Amino acid sequence: MSEQRHYKSKSYEVLIEPSTTDAEKVVREGLLRKDCIVLVGSCIVNYFGRASSILPRGERIVILKPDGTVLVHQKEKREPVNWNPPGCRASARAVDGMLQITSVRTRPSEVLVISFDSLKMVSRFSLHDDEELYLFGTESQMVEEIVKNPSLIEEGFKPITKELRTEYGMIDLYGVDRQGNVVVIEFKRGRAGLDAVSQLKRYVDELKKERGERVGGVRGVLAAPSITESALKLLKELGLEYVKIERRLPKLEKA
Repeated sequence: MSEQRHYKSKSYEVLIEPSTTDAEKVVREGLLRKDCIVLVGSCIVNYFGRASSILPRGERIVILKPDGTVLVHQKEKREPVNWNPPGCRASARAVDGMLQITSVRTRPSEVLVISFDSLKMVSRFSLHDDEELYLFGTESQMVEEIVKNPSLIEEGFKPITKELRTEYGMIDLYGVDRQGNVVVIEFKRGRAGLDAVSQLKRYVDELKKERGERVGGVRGVLAAPSITESALKLLKELGLEYVKIERRLPKLEKA
């Protein structure tokens, strides 16, 4: 059995190959101090709530955040295999030689129980980070810019809804022009190609089919920093439109 190693400072504490009782102390101290806690080891995960589930024994990474978030990660994939959202209450206790982490959610009533039978590492860190992620030049940012300033598409354009679900996917932005025509806008953060034109055409065709003989047509607009020659040619052949949108400047101009 490997010898336990202990590293500690004012802002963090790390135990390598910890005993169950020592690991319990680190987790409890971390919860008390509202630290970020990371555990690596072999565990079983039980969930009780709107349904019930069990994740059999395996080596995993478990993260407890100061806001109550609990994440259980396996060695592959970016999404956690089990989790509890912010606002939950976590606790730790040593039971029959195992470290049991319990996370309780009140509304709806849900309980996540993580039972470690062995640990490779447990740590707590005091992290200072008050900044929010600023997404620059993303498709979602482009959409928000148009919602705030609809005239950047054209005078009289009125946004109605974002992410409108259709049979072929989500329309980025749906609105109407001053003549009452429906305007479907597909945003691309990079160079738009034939696939983007095809996607826009499917949206337009579906809405035309839904509207039937009702007054007003359906316009399709592809908004992107640039577009390939073949895509622009197909766009024009299909009666669709292109708007050039600069990624670093919230300025749009008709191509």
